[in-house]
Amino acid sequence: DTTINDWHTCSNTGRINASNPCSEYMHLDNSACNLASLNLLKFMAQDGKFNVGLFKRAVDTMITSMDIVVDRSSYPTPKITENAKNYRELGLGYANLGALLMALGLPYDSEKGRTISGQLTSLLCGQAYRMSALLADIKGPFAGYEVNKQPMLAVLAKHLEEAEKLHANSMNIGVGDD
Repeated sequence: DTTINDWHTCSNTGRINASNPCSEYMHLDNSACNLASLNLLKFMAQDGKFNVGLFKRAVDTMITSMDIVVDRSSYPTPKITENAKNYRELGLGYANLGALLMALGLPYDSEKGRTISGQLTSLLCGQAYRMSALLADIKGPFAGYEVNKQPMLAVLAKHLEEAEKLHANSMNIGVGDD
């Protein structure tokens, strides 16, 4: 509870009290999140390298399309509809991490496997926040941003700090830029 609320981007509006049943979404009460995932194996090139550029473009495309879906979706209650539109929660994840690690010849529970998993997660998260900021430049920020600007920026700073730690422990996994 403490860690979850410490990383809460909209804590000035309210605390996180619960999650959905699978715990991939935690936010304000009476809210909804559009969830999607990217298949990591689709970004492996024939030479065994992970295509970072293609992955980043896919994240950009998914965040943009998921943001469009927010206003075109229906929600079960008026309060959830209001919160979904005011906070525009998007949850982008990935599938086939275990298969990717196996394709790289790495044990799922190895230090290198954990580091690569963290790096992929950090890349996805950073790219998603970047695209969200670009959308905000065009459309304006989500309605709940101003009241939550300080906690939002604090969480982004934490993500940057953790990403820098992952970079410091970087391991060459055969990453390509195209």
